[in-house]
Amino acid sequence: MKPIKYLMGALLLGFSTGAMAQDGTKADVDAVKNLIKSNPADMAKAMKPFYKENKKNAENLVAFGRAFYEAKDTTNARIAANNALTASKRQYSPAYVLLGDIAAMGDDGGQAAAMYEQAIYYDKTNPEPYRKYALVYRKIDPEGAVAKLDQLQAAVPEYPVDALKAHIYYLSLKYGKAIETYAQVPTSKMTRSDFIEYANACFVAQQYQQGYDAAVAGLAKEPNNGTLTRLAMFCSNKLKKYDDALKYGDALFNKVNKDSINYSHLDYLNYGDALVGANQLDQAIEQYKKGLTLEVEDQDKADIHKSLSDAYKQQKNFPEAITSYKNYLSTAKEADAIAHAGLGLLHQQHARSLKVEGQEGISEAELAAYKEADHIWGDLAEKFPDAAEYALYQRATVNAIIDPDNTQALAKPYFEKLIELINAREEHDATDNTRLEKSYRYLMFYYYSIAKDNKTALDYANKILEIKPNDEGILKVVESLSKTVK
Repeated sequence: MKPIKYLMGALLLGFSTGAMAQDGTKADVDAVKNLIKSNPADMAKAMKPFYKENKKNAENLVAFGRAFYEAKDTTNARIAANNALTASKRQYSPAYVLLGDIAAMGDDGGQAAAMYEQAIYYDKTNPEPYRKYALVYRKIDPEGAVAKLDQLQAAVPEYPVDALKAHIYYLSLKYGKAIETYAQVPTSKMTRSDFIEYANACFVAQQYQQGYDAAVAGLAKEPNNGTLTRLAMFCSNKLKKYDDALKYGDALFNKVNKDSINYSHLDYLNYGDALVGANQLDQAIEQYKKGLTLEVEDQDKADIHKSLSDAYKQQKNFPEAITSYKNYLSTAKEADAIAHAGLGLLHQQHARSLKVEGQEGISEAELAAYKEADHIWGDLAEKFPDAAEYALYQRATVNAIIDPDNTQALAKPYFEKLIELINAREEHDATDNTRLEKSYRYLMFYYYSIAKDNKTALDYANKILEIKPNDEGILKVVESLSKTVK
C-alpha cells in the first residue's frame, strides 16, 4: 500500500484513491493525465510520487512524457523521458523517440534526428523512429531521408515504405520523384492523403492524365472527398475532357460535404472553364462572377477577369469583354506588352463586329472602336519600347482602315516610322519583311494615287521587288511606272 502522504496528496489534487491505483501500474498514467488537465501550481511537487512509484517503469515514464508533450509542456516531457532513460539504463528506444519529438517541436531538426538515430540503435525493428527521422531530415537532405527509409525496409521488409518515400519527396517539392514513387504503390494500399498528394503532384508537374487517374482511383474509395473531386475537375479541364470536368464540378459544388471543403477562386475558375469548354457560356460567366466575390489576391482576380473577358468575347459581347479585360490589366501584377496588346486587338475585333453587311464606308460606332484601338497602340509604344514596331504596325493598319482611300494619309507617318526602325537593322526576319512589304505597298499607292509622284511610287515598288522579286503584279507596276517616269 502507498504511504498515507501520497494518498493525502492525491486527495488534495482532486483525485480519488482509485485514480492513484497501485504502484507503477497503468492507472498511474491516467492519473498523470488528469493531473496535467488540472494544472497544479507546483507541477514538480505533484509529480514526485508518480516518479518515485514508477522509477523502474520506463514504459509508464514515457507515457507521462507523452501526456506532457501533447499538452505542449516540453520541459516536463523532457524530465519524464530522461527518467525513463535512467530506469532503462539509457537503452529504451521510445524514450529517445520522445526526446526527438520534443526537439522537433522546438524546430531543432539536428537534435531530433540524433535522438531518432539513438532510438533506431536500441530497436532496429521499430518503424516509428525511422519514419520520424525521415520527416525531420528531409528539410536538410531529402535523399538522406529516403536512404533512412531504405534501412527501415531492410530491417522490416514487410513495412510499406514506398508511400512514405513518396510523401518525403512531395514535402520536399520533388514532384517528379514523388510521382515516380507513388506509381509503385498499389492503390489498394494507398491512403486518402496518398491519393491527394499523388494527384496534386501530377497536376503541378503537368502530368494531367496520371493525375486524373490518381484522383479517380482515390474517389473510388472515398466518392465525396472534396479535394480529390477538385483535382479530378482540374485535370479533366487540362485534358479537355469537359464532360468529366462538368461532372466533377457539379459534385464539388453540390454533392460533397460543404463543411469539409473551403472553396477557392480556382474552383470557380475551373468550373467556369469546363462550362466554356462545353459551350455553356452564360453558366460559365456566372461561375466566374462567383469567383470574383471571394477575398483573393489581385493576381488571382486577374486570372478570373481574363477568363470572363474570353467568355464574353466568345459570345461576341465585346463591350463586356473589353471591360473585363481592362479589369484584368488593372489587377495583374506584371501585365507585359503581349497582355496590353490584347486590349488593342479586342477593340479591333469589336470594330469589325460592328460592320453591317452592305454598308458603305465606316460607321460612327466602328470609327469610335478603331480610334480606341489606335489609342491603345499609341500607349503600348510608349510603355513598352521593345514593342514599338508591333505597335506601329498595328497603328498603321488601323489608320489605313479608318482612311481607306488614303485621302487623309492617316497611316502614312506610322508606316514611314516603321520602315525607319526596321531598316536600322542590317538583318531582317520573315516578320520584318512582311511588315516592310505592307508599308511599301501603302506608300506606293499613296504616292501614285494621292501625291501623284510616280517617281517615289516607283521607288517603293522596287523596294517591294527586293522582298518579292517574282511578284507579277508589282513587276507590271514597275514596268508601267518606269515608262511614265522616263
